[in-house]
Amino acid sequence: MFSKIVKYFGLVLIISFSAISVFFAIAEREIDRADLKKMFYYTSFFEDRFYDFRMRQSLDMTRVDKRLVMADIDDYSLKKLGQWPVTRHTWSHLVSKLNTFGAKVIAFDVFFGEETKVCGTDDPDGEFFDSIVNFQEKPGNKVILPYSLVTLYQADEDFYEEMPEHLYNYVMDAKQREGLNLIESKVSKSVYPIPKLLDSDAALGHIQVVADSDGIMRHYRLVGNIDTIYLPSYALSTYQHLTGDSTTLELLGLEKSELVTTKGRMQVNYKGESKVRWFGGPNQFPRVPIYDIISAGDNDEKMKSIFDGTAVFVGASAFGAYDLRHTPIDPILPGVYFHMNFTNMLLDGRFFKPHSESTLYSWSLLIIGTVLILLIQFFGNPILDLAGVILLSAGLYLFDTYFLTPEGYEIKLFFCLFSVMATYSWNTFLHFYLANKDKAFLKSAFGNYISPELIDEMYKNGEPPKLGGDSGVRTAFFTDIQGFSTFSEKLSATGLVELLNEYLTAMTDILLEENGTLDKYEGDAIIAFFGAPMPLPDHAARACMVAHRMQETLLELRKKWLSEGEKWPQIVHDMRMRIGINSGEIVTGNMGSTSRMNYTMMGDSVNLAARLEESAKQYGIFTQVSKETVELAGDDFLWRELDTIRVVGKSVPVTTFELLGLKTTGEPYLHELSKFFKAGIEYYKKQEWDMAIELFTKTLELEYQRFPELKGVKTNPSEIYLERCKEYKVNPPIPDWDGVYTLTSK
Repeated sequence: MFSKIVKYFGLVLIISFSAISVFFAIAEREIDRADLKKMFYYTSFFEDRFYDFRMRQSLDMTRVDKRLVMADIDDYSLKKLGQWPVTRHTWSHLVSKLNTFGAKVIAFDVFFGEETKVCGTDDPDGEFFDSIVNFQEKPGNKVILPYSLVTLYQADEDFYEEMPEHLYNYVMDAKQREGLNLIESKVSKSVYPIPKLLDSDAALGHIQVVADSDGIMRHYRLVGNIDTIYLPSYALSTYQHLTGDSTTLELLGLEKSELVTTKGRMQVNYKGESKVRWFGGPNQFPRVPIYDIISAGDNDEKMKSIFDGTAVFVGASAFGAYDLRHTPIDPILPGVYFHMNFTNMLLDGRFFKPHSESTLYSWSLLIIGTVLILLIQFFGNPILDLAGVILLSAGLYLFDTYFLTPEGYEIKLFFCLFSVMATYSWNTFLHFYLANKDKAFLKSAFGNYISPELIDEMYKNGEPPKLGGDSGVRTAFFTDIQGFSTFSEKLSATGLVELLNEYLTAMTDILLEENGTLDKYEGDAIIAFFGAPMPLPDHAARACMVAHRMQETLLELRKKWLSEGEKWPQIVHDMRMRIGINSGEIVTGNMGSTSRMNYTMMGDSVNLAARLEESAKQYGIFTQVSKETVELAGDDFLWRELDTIRVVGKSVPVTTFELLGLKTTGEPYLHELSKFFKAGIEYYKKQEWDMAIELFTKTLELEYQRFPELKGVKTNPSEIYLERCKEYKVNPPIPDWDGVYTLTSK
């Protein structure tokens, strides 16, 4: 049942993620807020790159319009001409030659924003002006000069004052409902042709190319607007004068605009942009170096055949011209080809479909693909599943490549395919998971009583657990909740289980984080050890760190339980745990019967750790550690020597310590407690009772500072030693007294 829940939850997650991603990918271009764009960036990252790949695969070079020719400012021409930038004198020669060869439109992808500074009577700007005028004397001929607008939001009066009067001649016809407009812009920077060239009656087209967020050119701004003034782009102006098509912009809604041409209706977003359909680059469009054009004879038939009736784009491919763009079809494509591809799209008439139609297809492919792969995998045949996902993915891709894309549908295909393949992968993963369920169950069962390291070692060696064990110096660790028998009287059965599970989970997590091995639970007690089955050179330090962290965690749990109000009685709010730790020779291994065994520990050192945990209550402390452990643990901990005792069942005395905390984080009064108590112990062993009493009286106040809630209620080491000193002062011990105290109870 659980596996089915996981399966369907995973499928719902995959399908939901894919659907949300498709939605984000559809909406991303229409969102102008930078913070929202960041949320959607992952969708555009994958979809746009997949779109680029499909564009490279689906270039229709047979539809390149041969009326679009590039006059190339290439490295060869610059070497021959010997000058960059190219002079106006050279441009006038170029225009004259193209006039001779029958060109209809000359579109310069070169800015002429500064006048030529010359000496004498030479006037290259005037010469260029004359060549433009002469070219345009032929009916239908036109020169297109570019201008640049860098816009922000909402125009101010300065723009209208600086805007050349000549530009008003090229304002587009627009039909719009009242209150509708493209996004309003403010001109922050503009570059226009010099006044002399404006007087030539050359047409103007704005160049305002903005890359997508990843720096790749996919969208072309064909319409620029300042408030309600709509201006054609460089490519659109070229198309208009080549074909004589008087295009109209129709604003139909807040997010829907269309450019109406004789070829059809082109979708325009709220920024005046349309996505570019790509046809090719230098190897597809006709290209002639400008030097070859200028140096050709007036009767050169080859040149006439190339340029007759064409729109000539004058642009640069030379590396020194710095006009290279990153596009879907080429990472270093000369920028003029970006304009030529868009002009070719206008001439071709195959525009992208309305946004709503493409969205419908995107959702349809997502749903159909996901449903089909689920149906295929219903039969549970791995070979059929693999063949199905390959054929289905290939089918969706080919359907998009050879039908949807040529027809102008902009499909968010990546996440449609992702849904298919992720659904297949998830179901396949679950199939193999369930097929190995027995093995996983075995591992889970062993994990209940032996460490994950032992399980990994067992799988690595390919050996089942065996009887027997080995001996080594390790650290035994015992914990117990103080007065736990009373808890069952105060709590219901369900409350007791809930409390114990929360407590044991928190403490066991700490134990395992420090690579301790859980031996067993005995009611509220945790029995564990360090240094086996995986050797740990710092096993004693790890055990002490676990003890410190457990006490700190219990403090936080008490605060949590207190914050839960009447859910827990006062006994829970006051819960304390005792810990006993001892290091020594310990036997560990798999012990039990041939049918059931447990990885556990045995030995006198283990028994002593248990006695230390039990005897801690006689001193009113919560963590008691043997001298052997203290010596192995290192210098990171703050201790106080507690006593030298004979525990019940043992004849050899043991020196024990209380773990006060970490040296680096311990409160100053704890350091004082450790120092004064140590001095008191020394006087106690010397039988200098008055000095010992003075010091233990001082440490008694520090005891109460440490646990103020226990003042006058519970015992503590200082009270015990004060009582002993007073007793020994009246009734001195035997002459050969060794300072050892014998415990009479656990």
